[in-house]
Amino acid sequence: MTIKTVFARDGVVKLPGTGLSGDGLDAVTDSLRNVSADAGRQSADGVEYFADRIMDAWIVNPHVRALALAPQILDTLQRLFGRRPLAFQTLNFEYGTEQEAHCDAVHFNSDPEGFLCAVWIALEDVNEDNGAVFYYPASHRIAEVRIRDVEDGTVFDAARCAEMERAAQRSGLTRSIACLRRGQALVWAGSVLHGGASILKPGLTRRSQVTHYFFEDCRYWVPKLSRAGAIQWRQPRWIS
Repeated sequence: MTIKTVFARDGVVKLPGTGLSGDGLDAVTDSLRNVSADAGRQSADGVEYFADRIMDAWIVNPHVRALALAPQILDTLQRLFGRRPLAFQTLNFEYGTEQEAHCDAVHFNSDPEGFLCAVWIALEDVNEDNGAVFYYPASHRIAEVRIRDVEDGTVFDAARCAEMERAAQRSGLTRSIACLRRGQALVWAGSVLHGGASILKPGLTRRSQVTHYFFEDCRYWVPKLSRAGAIQWRQPRWIS
């Protein structure tokens, strides 16, 4: 079964690697090792530091940027979506998040819908001990976020994400855990429900990078800030 077939069915597919050398992965980890992640701090360049992640380190860190634009990743996304991928956000993690189930499409989405994805790259081996990502295969069909939903009165927030997870479970979908070796990548469609599994051995690191991608020839909007008659459009800052 091809990765395109698996992705169409599950909304998620595992990639064997990024095409970058081990030194390239080490450079990301080493360049962030001593970076303070003070919650709520934002640099003048736009990098934001939270308690559990650094957002948009690509702005000041060439190693993060190189991983977001790895040619092998971009080529794969082009094949999966049939359009040129446009990277616009990075998230770098030192530890697992134990985050509840949610879908990225609530925070940002495309018009037409469906042209959003995330690529999560393991910078060290990731398993259930250090808090791997969990996801619901095929949940992209249940949790799809559309402009017409907003126009019909749907509000996309944490409560809506919880309802999406219950709907997935009622449909018989079950959680899968993404155990990856260092250098492997997981691609998920923007409307796939996912989160952070519990950390079974507290204190273990789970170094990883997520990059979010839109695709060309779309408009981009923010569902969680949109209401009927008032769509919040977005002008992304492209990493490229």
